[in-house]
Amino acid sequence: MKFYRSVILSLQTVVAFSALGGSAFSLVWLEERQAAESLPAQRLWNEATPLVVVDAGHGGHDGGAVANGVIEKNMSLDIASRVKRELEAAGVRVVMTRSGDSFLSLDERAALAGRHEADAFVSVHLNTDGEGSDAEGVETYFAESQTLSARQFMPAASVQGRGVEGSAEFASTVQRLVCGATQAADRGIKARDYAVVARAACPAVLVECGFITSASESVRLKQEGYRDKVADGIARGVVLFLQSHAIRAS
Repeated sequence: MKFYRSVILSLQTVVAFSALGGSAFSLVWLEERQAAESLPAQRLWNEATPLVVVDAGHGGHDGGAVANGVIEKNMSLDIASRVKRELEAAGVRVVMTRSGDSFLSLDERAALAGRHEADAFVSVHLNTDGEGSDAEGVETYFAESQTLSARQFMPAASVQGRGVEGSAEFASTVQRLVCGATQAADRGIKARDYAVVARAACPAVLVECGFITSASESVRLKQEGYRDKVADGIARGVVLFLQSHAIRAS
């Protein structure tokens, strides 16, 4: 897949750059390498392969928002499935909260992160602002605080086990990469203690991939090529976040 032809150089080289410029520099450098390199896909991980829980919002009797011929539960599953394929092509292990039209509670979704000792959790949704609204763009949410149960399940050895700080950085990275891939309006990152991210025992974000209540944005979201770009941006953000933390932990 096109994203994973962009492969980062060895972690040993990256560590050297990180030591010179600090973690912020290494994150930017990694991003530039992803964009600049066009190499055959290969494993990016020199230790344990990370695991990511990908959550398709809503499902079953909970259809989510409906507007302009789009049903949120269906489109969120479509985009989440594309994210899964992209991540697996990069050598990341993926657990989906649902792979079909089934309903899970928010607690059940978040609990999968603890059960599988996930390194990251990303929930995929579509946004609304009233039928006919001209609001457009992408925004990414993270929790300001994690529940006690989430902290108790946080794997002590996880390089991503940094709680709220990790989630805020995770949100910023994913937001930047999705907006870069799609050229969608950047509505920024927002701190909200939504249950599905606050209860996840790892850095967790909820991505609102666009407004289905916008006539123009809903048209774009109906296009497979555009959904590929959304998924590509999310996957790039996940990989970049995981790689940057693996560097800092080494």
